[in-house]
Amino acid sequence: MKIVLSGVDTGAWSLVALQVILEREGHVVRVSADPLGACRRERPDCLVLSTALGDPGLDVLRGVRADSALAGMPVVIGGRLRTTREALLALGYDDAFPVAATDPGGAVAALRAYLACQSRRSMMVALARPPASHIVCRP
Repeated sequence: MKIVLSGVDTGAWSLVALQVILEREGHVVRVSADPLGACRRERPDCLVLSTALGDPGLDVLRGVRADSALAGMPVVIGGRLRTTREALLALGYDDAFPVAATDPGGAVAALRAYLACQSRRSMMVALARPPASHIVCRP
């Protein structure tokens, strides 16, 4: 799966660690301070926003949803979130992975599971579409 990874907070050092984890899972990851520009160039399967200070990244989410070429791309957010997962889903995120003080690895595990599910779903859609040479037209 091709992923653009961006930090909502400029000082999010955890981006490097998250990039390594996702690449070890087999994902192609592009880290960018300009998520909209990177998404327009890379055409990823998913945009992952990471936040250490709780910024909800609404400007990025709105920019993706307003761009007709990107509007259907999944956008997820993870990190130390100031609001609930439910509130972020209501704002338009496809999923949210808050880091809990008692389980800091739980958010990464949930993100990995989400991306694995998205990868399988993308693969199933691709496999369900027969090549054009196999399309039979009947009168």
